[in-house]
This record gives sequence, structure tokens and C-alpha cells, in this order.
Amino acid sequence: MEPFVFTLPPGKNLKKLRRHLDNDTLYDLVVKKGELVDCSILDTFDNEIRLSKRILLLTGQALLLINLANGRIIEQQSGSTWSFLSELEDGPVAGSLKGVSRLRAFMVVSRLKIRRDMGLILDDEGKTRARLHIVSFFRKKRSLQLGITQSLRGYERAHADLKSWLMKMGANLCRDVGEMYSRLGVKPKNYSAKPDIFLASEDPIKESATTIIRTYINVSRQNETGVVADYDTEFLHDYRVSFRKVRSVLSLFKGVYGAEQTAQLKQEFADLMKQTNRLRDLDVYLLGREDYFQMVPESSHEGLGILFDAISKERVNEHKKVCKMIERKSYRRQIDEWVDLYAGGNLTSGPNAMKSSNQYVAGLILKRYRKVCRIARGIDETTTDEVVHELRIHCKKLRYLMEFSLPLFSKKKVKVLIRALKVLQDNLGRFNDYSVQQVSLGVFMSGQSMSGKKSLKVAESIGALTAMLYQLQYRERNLVMENFAHFDSERIHASFIELFQLEE
Repeated sequence: MEPFVFTLPPGKNLKKLRRHLDNDTLYDLVVKKGELVDCSILDTFDNEIRLSKRILLLTGQALLLINLANGRIIEQQSGSTWSFLSELEDGPVAGSLKGVSRLRAFMVVSRLKIRRDMGLILDDEGKTRARLHIVSFFRKKRSLQLGITQSLRGYERAHADLKSWLMKMGANLCRDVGEMYSRLGVKPKNYSAKPDIFLASEDPIKESATTIIRTYINVSRQNETGVVADYDTEFLHDYRVSFRKVRSVLSLFKGVYGAEQTAQLKQEFADLMKQTNRLRDLDVYLLGREDYFQMVPESSHEGLGILFDAISKERVNEHKKVCKMIERKSYRRQIDEWVDLYAGGNLTSGPNAMKSSNQYVAGLILKRYRKVCRIARGIDETTTDEVVHELRIHCKKLRYLMEFSLPLFSKKKVKVLIRALKVLQDNLGRFNDYSVQQVSLGVFMSGQSMSGKKSLKVAESIGALTAMLYQLQYRERNLVMENFAHFDSERIHASFIELFQLEE
């Protein structure tokens, strides 16, 4: 029988349940009371734990994972200091969290106190017929009792009776961590790198474009603190992607805003993005460290270690530069100006400003889709790498347009097309990464002041790594035609026409 996950109303507790059992049944309730301990609620910045209907608690060095969806309570020791799932010792909790992003740090959502009590439902012979877990949360002047029943094989009737008694006491089904947070006064960051955007099909495209830009400027701003604190590399990644989407709207939605203002804003956003380029490049190298070591023979590991030590030192300096940028008054002033501008400021209109959103976006998507197909169909073994790079850029632009279109068309159908495009886009992305990394390694080496044996070791490791990157790039290039063939199917083509070829 499924566990009953519930909260008790204020003023109700296990003592009152025991009194009820004494009066109305042959059952007895034995309560093993726990100690009150300090506790922290942990989650990632984008709330992966909460959104999966779970709550992760840290008490001392013990981790407790409560799943509201199925009533499971899992425990393990957390061991030494850790921030990422990869740093957590193997155990039941670590195993249950394996779906959480390995790039995201776990952060403290709130600090509070908890007490864990265990209730045993006994029959008149003293045999256990059901179990009851109560976790009491205490934060400031607020409290909450979360309960989970546990059925024992062969005694399902006793479990059903227990659930019935609890409901008579006013127990309420609990499946929402957010509801628990609300009752405890916990206010988590409701962050999403891809927030829902509400657009109306018939609204003027200028209004819709402004809403999209305003939304992604806000997403970027939410990442500023994390970029400076350097909790994890995803803060900078999301910060950059959000501003990239802003620039994409300005570039792709031609004729929506005045040409002069559009050019000025595109340049302003480009200048800002440029200041974070190097830090992101270094992050990508460091994130791929283990993969790089696996690519080259062991004889190259010493030089690769020296190389990554140098990359780590450079990253420290680059991060300081980005922090100074974000903390400058001029930066704050610039961001505030953009916020005011897209909150209803003096945005000039272009010739397409008043076109309906769905008509305008649909036209852009079909035009970009046809361009992708035209370029990809011409790729063969003799095609230059520059053409493959051009295809990647057009696929990225098509992807952004389709993501922007989600509020205007059937989300389900558009997401099917996005998934189909993603396979090709990921392929092209890897091709580009391997290409860029080969060039960057050469540039990095030329900028170092190493000499003697150390320089020779690093040069040897870069040579070995570059050779492997070239092979990987060549492999990805050969996959482009195969992956495009899947994307260029009649079914996908028909879906694009059905969704985006609108009657004028």
C-alpha cells in the first residue's frame, strides 16, 4: 500500500492520535521521540530538488532526502565538505540524486531546526502493524509537521485504519515542497533559465519582442550574484546565454525597432558579452579536464597537468576582472537603463513593428528553416569547414526563433521540432568546440612564459591533445550529413509547414 504523505494542522500531534487510538481501537501507538537538531535545506539554484517533489536536508554531516511523491526517506553520511554531486560520497542519497546536474552546486535555501519522531502502531499482542514517520520543522516562529506512513506486508488493513485516523485529525495530503516552504516562511529563488513567457498571437511583434528581451535581461540579472560568488560555472553560462538571446532578438527581428537604435543596442550588448568571453572559454577547458586526460596517452599527463595549472591560475585573474565589471557603477547604470528602456521607455519603431506576432515569427522560422536545409543539402566530403560553421550559426538562430515561438504556437508540436533540430545542433556544436579548442590551445601556449623541460612537456601534451581534437572534429563533421538526413525527413518538413505556413 502506498505511503500517505501528509502535514498535520497546527495543534495536532502524535499525543492526540494516541488518545484517539486509546478510546476507539484495540491498537496502541508507541512514539520514539528524536532530538531537536540544526538543519539546512539544500537545493540547486534552479530548484532541481524542489521541482522533483523532494526536500534535501543536511544535519551535521548526515543527509536526509524526503520524497513527497512516493514517501521514501533516504539517509547517508555526507562525509567531508562538498558542493557538487560528484564530490558527494557514494551512498543511497547520492544514488537518488544522480539525475541532478553535475554542473550545479548545492546551496543553502534556509536554515532551521528539525526533530524526527517514529511512531509504531501495535496490536493487542504488541506486534507492529504499521509505522509512522514525523519530521517536525521549526523556523523562527513557524512550525510544520510532515508525516509519512509506512505499510507492512500482510497488515494493509492497519495501515488503512491509520490513514483514516490521521485524516479525521485533519491531516492533509502533501505533495508540494513549495507549500511546505510557504508555511515555514522560506522564500526560495524561483529561477528558471528558460522562464515561461506569455505572448498573444495577435499582439504587435514589437510588444512581443520587448517582452522577450525584458524577460532575458531579468534572467541575466538573477545570475550576477552567483557569477561574483563563483558558486558554479552555470551562473556565467546562463548569464551569457540570456544576453545572447537578447542580441538574437535584436538581430533576427529585423524592422521591429528603429535601425539606428537597434544597431546601438546590439553593439552595447556585444561589448558587455565580450568581457566574459575568456572566462567562459577557461571554464569550458576546466570542465572538460577529465575528458582531456582520457584523450591522450599517460606520457602526456604530466604536461597536461602543468597546462591545467596555468589555466586555473588564469581563470582566477579572469574571474576577478568579471567581478570588477559587474560591481562597477557604470555597469549598474547601463543595466538599469536597459531595464527602463524595455519596461516602456523610448523604444523607436521600425516598419514591421505593428505586424502580428505569430505571422511575423512564423515567416522568420520558415525562412531560416529553408536556409538551413539549403546549406546542409550542399554539404559533402569536399565542403570547407567554414560552410559547416555557417550551418551551425543558422541552426542556432533557428533554435532561438523556435524557442521564442513557443508561446505563440502549439508548444508540444514545436518542442518535437526543437528536439529534432537539437541532435543536429549538438553535433555541429561539438564540431565547433573541437575546432575552436585546437586554435585556442596554440594561442594559449604562445602566450605562456614557460621554458626548459616544463615548456617541452606542455608542448608535447598540447600536440597530443590537438591531434585527438582534430580526430574528434573530423568524426563530428562526418556525422553532420547523417544527422541532417534525419532532420530533413518528410515528416519534419510537413510539421514545419503545418505549424508556420500561415494564411496572410
